[in-house]
Amino acid sequence: MIDFNKKLALTTSYLLHPLFMPTNGLLIAYFIGGIQGFNPYASDEDIQTAYIVILGVFIGTGIIPVIIAFVLKSLNLISNLHMPNREERKIPFLLTGTTYLIIIYLYTTVLDLQLDPKIYSFMIGATLAIIIGYIITNRWKISVHMIGIGGVIGILVLLSKLGGEVQIIPIIAAIIASGFIAFSRIFLKAHNYQQVIAGFILGFFCEIIPLLLIN
Repeated sequence: MIDFNKKLALTTSYLLHPLFMPTNGLLIAYFIGGIQGFNPYASDEDIQTAYIVILGVFIGTGIIPVIIAFVLKSLNLISNLHMPNREERKIPFLLTGTTYLIIIYLYTTVLDLQLDPKIYSFMIGATLAIIIGYIITNRWKISVHMIGIGGVIGILVLLSKLGGEVQIIPIIAAIIASGFIAFSRIFLKAHNYQQVIAGFILGFFCEIIPLLLIN
């Protein structure tokens, strides 16, 4: 049973890794938020813009952080890719936050994409979570996994409110996923209960607040 639980915890930690959460949140925003891009009313330009946004976020928040982690590992600045020690997480936090800011700058200034305000608020919320997470990490090891899933649930809850229709199935699925993530982080002794709960709250409210401000 212990081996099964460990395998489940490790599998959950990998499959529901926080690096994938920004892309997942963006897909949710497009498909549930009524944003032009992947619906019957979208033009070819809308679809192309949506692909650019999703691909950019995936590369910037998923691929680049992985490359950064491998570089840091090769330089012996982190012990392993899980970064179990609080001190090891400072540089990845800082670099990832910088990447978020660069993405927002590229979309707003360089490419001048006319995106739905919800998309920008989502990215701002994710950036805010990273910045606050970095500040907290200087003194305390907050759960990055729970920051990610908390943000996804925050997006779902608020999009349900803004759209006038509760997305009950996606919300339930995300809550179940958050339970598995919390179990995995605690079982693997990566975090305690307080760190898991704090991570969820941070991710949730960092996405809720920017979306509320634009509506």
